[in-house]
Amino acid sequence: MTLTVEAVYRDGVLKPKHPLTLAEGTEVRLTLNAVDEEDPFADIIGICHSGRRDGAANHDQYLKQKHGR
Repeated sequence: MTLTVEAVYRDGVLKPKHPLTLAEGTEVRLTLNAVDEEDPFADIIGICHSGRRDGAANHDQYLKQKHGR
């Protein structure tokens, strides 16, 4: 399960802005992004228009073509 949760850091603890639907004792892995920070890739996302729509499905095939393997 993947959740995106907004929280506030106060007194050394992350406090979610809304209740979580997690069972007590559930272990999670956190990746934190400050809300006011911009995505460093925001300016380049979407600038490459190859017309291909299967990049994820055929990633390895395209890499082999590029590197002549």
